Amino acid sequence: MNKILLTLTLAFAFIGANAQCTPDPQYTIAGIYPDSSVGMPAAIVGQAYNEVITLITAVDTNVIFGGLPINVDIIDIALDSVNGLPANFAYDCAAPNCVFLGGSTTCAVLYSTINPTAADIGLYQIFMYTTATVDAGWAGIQTQNDIIDYYYIDIIDNTTSTMNQFDAFTFQMKDIFPNPVNDQSKIQFITGESKDVVFSLFNYLGEKMDEQIITASRGVNDILINANNYPNGIYLYSINNGGKIISKRMVIAN
Repeated sequence: MNKILLTLTLAFAFIGANAQCTPDPQYTIAGIYPDSSVGMPAAIVGQAYNEVITLITAVDTNVIFGGLPINVDIIDIALDSVNGLPANFAYDCAAPNCVFLGGSTTCAVLYSTINPTAADIGLYQIFMYTTATVDAGWAGIQTQNDIIDYYYIDIIDNTTSTMNQFDAFTFQMKDIFPNPVNDQSKIQFITGESKDVVFSLFNYLGEKMDEQIITASRGVNDILINANNYPNGIYLYSINNGGKIISKRMVIAN
């Protein structure tokens, strides 16, 4: 059976409630609230993070089975595991065993067990492993295992930590941290597809100091910068995926 169209329902289903939460009654249509267009509210570094999510699981959906489009009833959607959360972030589900029944309305919470700190700054790609069970009528009871991998948590120094989403067209680069670089720093970028990208580093005179071809994986990628490899000064660094170039500035101060 082709991929069941349940990713909307599951996109935030991992966000668990510890497990004291109440679904927001203003929502009545199947989906996740707040949805991806609204995004997750701010999480302040140094303060506890705790966000309640309202989850309304659809009763049925359409799938392709044996080359034919059919309507199936959703029995349940189980969240089997979640990988990639930042240190000291956790989830738990209001629904028993993180199994969400078709047609049910419930809630969940993503929370920090210890307040985020500067040591947590960076991008964290989230991997959600799910199993959907449906009644496909003449095709019987079917299950589908899926991995939802297009969300990430961005923890930013002294401002916010937010849940974000990327797709096949995403190409983003975060500021290097720490900056100035006096030992080692990390540049992180997100690409919506696995492909080669070119990393370039120029000094303030425009001279190319370094160039690397990086085989990037879909999602979050890291580039490590060692300050000992370059003289002190101001540098411009960029990544190029063949269709877009992103440039930023850094300072090396050994």
